[in-house]
Amino acid sequence: MNDKISINLPLFSFIDKGKSKIVEKGVNPNILTIFCWNINNPSYERACKQVSWLCAQEADIFILTECKQSKGCFLLKEYFQRYGYYVVFPKPEGNEYGVMIISKYPFEHSNFTNHINYLSSRLVSINLSFANKLEIIGTYVPSRDSSYEKIERKNRFLKNLTDAFNENHSFHRRIFCGDFNILEPDHIPYYSFFKEWEYDFYRNLTKYQLKDAFRHLNPGIQEYSWVGRTGDGYRYDHCFVSIDILPLLQKCYYLHEPREQKLSDHSALITTLKCNSKDH
Repeated sequence: MNDKISINLPLFSFIDKGKSKIVEKGVNPNILTIFCWNINNPSYERACKQVSWLCAQEADIFILTECKQSKGCFLLKEYFQRYGYYVVFPKPEGNEYGVMIISKYPFEHSNFTNHINYLSSRLVSINLSFANKLEIIGTYVPSRDSSYEKIERKNRFLKNLTDAFNENHSFHRRIFCGDFNILEPDHIPYYSFFKEWEYDFYRNLTKYQLKDAFRHLNPGIQEYSWVGRTGDGYRYDHCFVSIDILPLLQKCYYLHEPREQKLSDHSALITTLKCNSKDH
């Protein structure tokens, strides 16, 4: 399958594009809203519903994880490009997953991506052109079961990601978010199958002056972005911001509507930041 996959563009007419929140190029927001969501590699039919729902959201940047070379994911890419958004979606190889970033505003590719040499489609990084080089990094960390192969695969990706942070010493104006497939160490409930090397990745983000935005604003609230068949919740999806822009942080919360409507098996994570005068 390749990016020449056939998309029935006339079907876009079923979407009320008047709901789309596209702004004129060159106009800067006072509030920047980042919408992070695992879309669960949708079928073409479910992607049509996702597009319609996403266009009604108040968001400037969409970071979509669990994307594949599929008709559903290419529908999302081509729809937003057609209506004026800026889109980056590195083509995942074979049956691999990737990340898509959709932006109302122009961006440049950041150098962080250059440090990822394993499962590279699972990380996308950009610099927002207007926002004083605000770097946004989106990732989809591999999930795992108890098999040696899946454990080593996830461990290797996290080590490569850690190396990328070590090699990229710019710890300022950075947002790092996505589906980490990792829980915070004091997650409630506690799941014994998570290992210390997984919790260590979460802990070590403080070394790069990154802080969990949701936990910073909601120190005592238990929220979940994915719920298993038994009803147990997991906060897999995260947004970390560098401490220098922490004062700009306005909101960070989970939106459960897309999971409840079965648009995906994940809730979305919404983060809003105030753009200060230096960004204009």
